[in-house]
Amino acid sequence: MTCYTACSCNRVPHCADWGINGLLCFGTRNAIAIYEPRANIGHVTHTLHRHRDYVNTVHWIKPGNGAPESELLSGSVDGTVIIWSKDRSTFQCTSVLNVEGTVAFADSLQMADNIPSTTLAKLLICTGSVCGNVKLWLREENADVKQIQSIIFGRKLPIYCRLTYLPNKCPLLAVALEDASILLYAKFDVESGLEQSFVNIQRLVGHEDWVMCMDFIQNSDGNLFLATGSKDNMIRLWKISEKISVEESSSDELRQESNTFVINDRQYDITLESVLCGHESWIYGLHWQPMKTDSQTMKLLSSSMDKTMIIWEPTEIMDGMWTETVRVGEVGGNSLGFYGCKFGPDGLYILAHGYQGTFHIWKYSQEINKWLPHPAPGGHFAEVVDLCWEPKGRFLITASVDQTTRIHAPWKDDDLEELWHEIARPQIHGYNMTCLTMLSPHIYVSGADEKVVRIFMATSTFRDKLKLLANIDDFKFVKAHSAAVPSLGLTNKATYGGHKDENTKNSTMENSYEPPTEEELMQNTLWPETNKLYGHGYEIFCMAAKHDGQLLATACKSTTQEHSAILLWDTNTWSQVQQLSYHQLTVTQMEFSPDDKYLLSVSRDRRWSLFKAINTSYELIAASSKKDNPHSRIIWCCAWTQDSNYFATGSRDGKIAIWSTKTIENNIVPKIILDMKNRSVTALCFAPRYVTRDFYLLAIGYEAGHIEIQRINIELDSVWSKLLEYDTFQAHHLTVKRLMFRPTNHSYNNLQLASCSNDHSVKIHNIELSSLLS
Repeated sequence: MTCYTACSCNRVPHCADWGINGLLCFGTRNAIAIYEPRANIGHVTHTLHRHRDYVNTVHWIKPGNGAPESELLSGSVDGTVIIWSKDRSTFQCTSVLNVEGTVAFADSLQMADNIPSTTLAKLLICTGSVCGNVKLWLREENADVKQIQSIIFGRKLPIYCRLTYLPNKCPLLAVALEDASILLYAKFDVESGLEQSFVNIQRLVGHEDWVMCMDFIQNSDGNLFLATGSKDNMIRLWKISEKISVEESSSDELRQESNTFVINDRQYDITLESVLCGHESWIYGLHWQPMKTDSQTMKLLSSSMDKTMIIWEPTEIMDGMWTETVRVGEVGGNSLGFYGCKFGPDGLYILAHGYQGTFHIWKYSQEINKWLPHPAPGGHFAEVVDLCWEPKGRFLITASVDQTTRIHAPWKDDDLEELWHEIARPQIHGYNMTCLTMLSPHIYVSGADEKVVRIFMATSTFRDKLKLLANIDDFKFVKAHSAAVPSLGLTNKATYGGHKDENTKNSTMENSYEPPTEEELMQNTLWPETNKLYGHGYEIFCMAAKHDGQLLATACKSTTQEHSAILLWDTNTWSQVQQLSYHQLTVTQMEFSPDDKYLLSVSRDRRWSLFKAINTSYELIAASSKKDNPHSRIIWCCAWTQDSNYFATGSRDGKIAIWSTKTIENNIVPKIILDMKNRSVTALCFAPRYVTRDFYLLAIGYEAGHIEIQRINIELDSVWSKLLEYDTFQAHHLTVKRLMFRPTNHSYNNLQLASCSNDHSVKIHNIELSSLLS
């Protein structure tokens, strides 16, 4: 079971939605995550994977009667739109629409309100792709989908579309085009079945740049409102109302210009209700607050690239004029702005998702009548390349191509359930991260796409945060209060001396734990950099540390034997003590044995090498021979058993070999070879010792994203048996980069396995030993 998933929202508009059912759904790489908010730390409950490329648009399919949603719709760059339907506690893919070209936007309209729970509702779906046409589809009760119409706009591209009902239950389609106009389409005769096509009835002009977002709402008087937000930084509100009678008025009287159209003998007026200007940059998101009661005032939420969100509502004092009532946003940081916004189901929360895949949630506090930042889901927004547990397993640190390292830790609630969340972001760099390792609970080392290895030390701010979550008696040497990056620098500089008011604030809040918000993580949780190590000729690729933290091994990208050398550093003096040369190409992974006697390295040259500590230095004692090498492709990964008697190597050709250190010096032959039938193996890890007395548990990560757990009896005629497999819903849907079991025994009958992947996510899996081994 997955107890923690850290992932971020794809960096496109319309990629997140918050339903009346209280759940938040968002696209994360090629999958859709379902997040359940809780009082202070929510969690991702499902990851739905079927698309083969980035997910571009996700939304809940709204029933007309305001009931909680049970279906969602997702569209992807791979040209498909999928409808997911709730099936007891999970979501199943019920229909797939093959749209030609990248799906840019999609919307849906439920045709019937009160449907029995056994059948699906009739659904009208519109999809738009980069091919430049808008297609309309009909989903029947038996989940069959057929295309009923395709609308072509000549040489103009559609940017976005929305579906709704006119007051007389006639479907209305609004399409925004690249000439900044909005076309309205309607079906004239609803009774004659849905085969009859939509007809263009009106063109709305006024915006001066592309319309990026639209939203409809029907108010208590039966009028339909359309809000449109554009790249000209303006929002326009259009009112569509039924015309009662035609009054002839004198020609010199000033009247608002109105457009009329007739459907089924009813005449409708479209007037421009208001133009809202308050944003200073492109508007990407609009959302009307869901109407629960008739007496409720209308509220419109808008988000923009200027890093702000605004709530607009008509004020009675100013005769119903629309004004800005609330403005929230973020100041500083290096993010771009907001891509979308949503009201929470009860209207007390507002959410925005931004350029760095982050969510920002504000909660309305009735006591002080203000909107306050609230913890939100988060994670890396690019490939996660490495992870490492703190030596006692109190927290997990991860590194990613998004140029950050992040620390995740659990908070135990009253039921002693572990609620994992991000507590710090110690490094925000200018280069893509490639690897990291912990030397001690408060020092870690990281490498990025540069020739320098950097060392970081924890701050007292971090120690105080961790104190609320775990025992921190061994954090003795923390000096700096916090860290900051100078305006033109790349180095985190330590700052000393905390402010008095913060200490008083912490003492009053000790009884209730508040996880850090996105703003705090971006600005206040850096660790200072204490040293840099120079010596490699190319970008750092991998590293490993002895278990006592006294020795660090680093390696860099290389195509020659000279640069493929492994450098060993003394962590007390930070001087280079040895250079181990054997490999011809980049070393892909290194591991010190648990007793620190051996150093194992594997490389792109399809070989492994084993170095043994003799006196004070390491010497090569064994390496794979060219002749009988079981690996015919790159060896990606290696792992040690906890007793240091065996090590495993895994390669791209799908073979895992296990070697014994006792016989290796005389006879280089693997004890066992497991062939995974061309499934490329990219990560390996053995379970800790206390679990396995007479056998070993090996976790295997694959290029396809699956994770397996195999049980091995090496001494007893080498028996393999697969105990468990996580598929792409439970594990990952792209390459698994690193697997690591949580070191110390936090719960006696459970193992915890952390994994990170190219699908931008970090997961922690709870593995129940009793059920696994039975």
